[in-house]
Amino acid sequence: MKPYDRTYLVDKINEYNNLISLGKIGSFEIKKVNEKKDFINGYMYNKKENIDLSILELHGPNNIWMKISPLEIESSYMFIKYATGKVGIVGLGLGYVVQELAKKDDVTEVIVYEIEKDIVDLYYTNFGNNPKIKVINEDAYKVTGERFDFFYVDIYEYKLTKQVVDDYNKFNELHDIKEYLFWGVEHFLLSCKYEEIVWVYIPEIWMEISKNIFIALQDSNLLEYYRQLDEELVSSVLAGFKAVLD
Repeated sequence: MKPYDRTYLVDKINEYNNLISLGKIGSFEIKKVNEKKDFINGYMYNKKENIDLSILELHGPNNIWMKISPLEIESSYMFIKYATGKVGIVGLGLGYVVQELAKKDDVTEVIVYEIEKDIVDLYYTNFGNNPKIKVINEDAYKVTGERFDFFYVDIYEYKLTKQVVDDYNKFNELHDIKEYLFWGVEHFLLSCKYEEIVWVYIPEIWMEISKNIFIALQDSNLLEYYRQLDEELVSSVLAGFKAVLD
């Protein structure tokens, strides 16, 4: 079942391998790495399985910023599926989420905030202009005054961090946002202790997408490979959200 269907994942990876050219601008470089491993590091699970895939990576000055990998495709699937109307994104990366959103008939506009000009230039080198997509090369924390139906913050390098709470506050102050999501929200909620989360008001859409991705994980026979997040970190982040959501 999507987003964990193997054929779907391989097709998406190959699609973007054909769309994106390797290259370097300034401090950022797009590389292609042939991953031959005996396990898949997916979204919320690690599974022993032989894989042989060519994976696109965006390399920055000190680390890898993103990959078009099973983790990227699986973890962004629910946001892309649910997003409608005018959508805001923080973090451009290789452009996967942005391009997938623009394909949707029920998405009218995508505004992306990306502070690194080199990343913006790499994106336009590969994809050019799209009338649905507006890339703003500015600090997302300093831009104000938009109204969004959906808003997605994707700057956490595939990790849960307490910054998600601060960013929730900040971006909701800067803009009029109907539905706010951040990378990894489903994994965060599914890792919460029942006795703690029951006392916190959680946005309905967060609960819905978490339920649906859990069902997808279950239907794909991946529950036995499920990977829980750090208990103390999850409790700390949940406590932060309790203060702002209740």
